[in-house]
Amino acid sequence: MEIKVRELDPVVVKHIDERAKQRGLSRQHYLKELIENYVMQKELNETDQAHKLLIEKNTEALNRFSEQVQRQNEWMESMSDDMDAVREEG
Repeated sequence: MEIKVRELDPVVVKHIDERAKQRGLSRQHYLKELIENYVMQKELNETDQAHKLLIEKNTEALNRFSEQVQRQNEWMESMSDDMDAVREEG
C-alpha cells in the first residue's frame, strides 16, 4: 500500500534524511520502518498493560489464597492443641 505525505517542513525532511543516512537506509525504507515500529510498539504496550493487569489480579488472588491457608493452619494448630489437652486430661 502506498502512503503519501505532503507539505512537510523542509527541516523535518532534512532531519528524516539524516537519520535514514545514519542507518544506511533510503528515506522510504526509514519511514516505513519508523511507521511499522510505531504501530508495533503501540500493540506491544497494550499487550504489556494487559499482562500487568493479569499479574496484579493473580497476585491478589494468591495473596488471598495464602491468607486463607494461613487461617486454616492456625485453626488446625488450635484443634491439635485442644486434642493434646484432652489427651492429657484423659
